Amino acid sequence: MKKSFLLAFFLMLSTFTFAQKSINSYKYILVPKQFEFQKTEDSYQINSLVKFLFEREGFNVFFENDSYPSDLASDRCLALRVNMKNNSSFLSTKMKMELIDCNNRSVFSSKEVKSKEKDYKKAYQEVVRKSFKDVEALNYTYSGSGKIVISEPVEVLEAEEVEEITLEEEVGNEVVEKEKIEKNVSKPVDKIIDVKEIKGVERAVVVKAEDEIEKRVFKPVVFALEGNYLIDNWGKSSISKKGDNYSVIGGDEHFEFATIYKTSKPNIYIIKWLAFKQPQLLEITNEGNLNIDTSNGIKIYKKVN
Repeated sequence: MKKSFLLAFFLMLSTFTFAQKSINSYKYILVPKQFEFQKTEDSYQINSLVKFLFEREGFNVFFENDSYPSDLASDRCLALRVNMKNNSSFLSTKMKMELIDCNNRSVFSSKEVKSKEKDYKKAYQEVVRKSFKDVEALNYTYSGSGKIVISEPVEVLEAEEVEEITLEEEVGNEVVEKEKIEKNVSKPVDKIIDVKEIKGVERAVVVKAEDEIEKRVFKPVVFALEGNYLIDNWGKSSISKKGDNYSVIGGDEHFEFATIYKTSKPNIYIIKWLAFKQPQLLEITNEGNLNIDTSNGIKIYKKVN
C-alpha cells in the first residue's frame, strides 16, 4: 500500500515537473474567441476572463483572431492554445482547462472543478478562476531569450539552373571554398556585396549570414492610459497623470473618485476606488478600452473622444 502511494506520488510529481518545464518553453498563449460549448463569442465573458488571468500571470496572450507578432505568425509552435472542457450536468457546472500545443497534444491540464451557482455567468466565471489556481502554481517564466530572430529567406533556385557557386569568397584573409546550393533549401546564406580581383583571381566580398540576421524585441502595441472614458454613473470621465500614478476624475464637480497604479506589465494596472477598500486589476485592451476585474466578472469601460 505504501509503495503504491509513493509510486502514485512520484508519477504525479514527474508529470507536474514536466508540465512546468514545457510551459516555460512556450512564448505565447492563444485564447479562442469562442469555445466549443459556447453559442456566441465571449459569452458570459469567459474568454475575456481567461485572457485577463493569463496576462496577470505574466504570459503573452492573444485572441486567436488578433494580429500576431512576426515570430508567432511564422511559427505557431511558439504558442499554446487554451481549451476549456465543459463536463457540466443539470445540477452543477464542471470544467477543466487544457493547454494544447501546435501538434494538438495536451501539454497541461488542470483538475476538474465545479460550481453549484445557478446563475450561468457567475458559475462559468467561478470555475474558470478555480481551474486557474493550477496555472498559478506553475510559476510561469519564459525560458527563451525573448528576442525575435528574423533572417532573409533564401530565394528557391531550381537545381537545373544553378548547380554551384564557382566564385571563391574572401572573408577577411580567409578564402571560403565553393559550396553547392541545393534545391528547395530554406536557410540563411551569406550575401555577396561585391566582387573584386585579388592577385588575378576573382573573389567575392561577402557579409556572413549571421551578421545579416536582424534581431529585435517585439513590443506589443499598448494604448496610452490617459484619455476620456465612460464610467458608470460618472458618465464621461478623464484619466490623467498625477506624479507616478493616474487620477480618475468625473462629474460636473470634477471629483477625483479613483487612483490607478502601475504594475510591471505595460497594459496591466491596479485601480483603487475611493468608495471601496478592495483594489482591482485593470487592463487596457487592444481597442484602447478598460477591462476591470470585478467580483461579478469583467467590466468594460469604453474610451471616447
